[in-house]
Amino acid sequence: MKIRSLLLFTFFLLATSCNKLVEQTQYIEGELVHSVYFWLNNPDDEKERAEFEKALKKLIKTNKIAVKKHLGKPGSTEKRDVVDNSYDYCMILTFANLKAQRLYQDAPTHLIFIDEAKHLWKKVQVYDSMKESI
Repeated sequence: MKIRSLLLFTFFLLATSCNKLVEQTQYIEGELVHSVYFWLNNPDDEKERAEFEKALKKLIKTNKIAVKKHLGKPGSTEKRDVVDNSYDYCMILTFANLKAQRLYQDAPTHLIFIDEAKHLWKKVQVYDSMKESI
């Protein structure tokens, strides 16, 4: 009887914890999502790609203002008219609020990245979005 009660208690404890974990991870953290897409001058040049990636990773690792960070390349998803896979890198940062994003724009880590890498890209496109209640 003790073992059965212990197992039942353990099951309820795990079920409750997992439910809280799912609730906590359903939404992106941060009020502002800053999505940046880069098109490199010479995407087939491994040396330039490595130089760009090094500078971008340094920015992401040294930036203390962003809440969450993501670095990616185009996904190998199904080709459709609405999908744009023409970029080379995507960086997504989330910020607690608009003020934090403004601080990031002038932060030394961001300015150093631009200085180190701007000669490597031909185009940068930024999409910023503010959180709406769901």
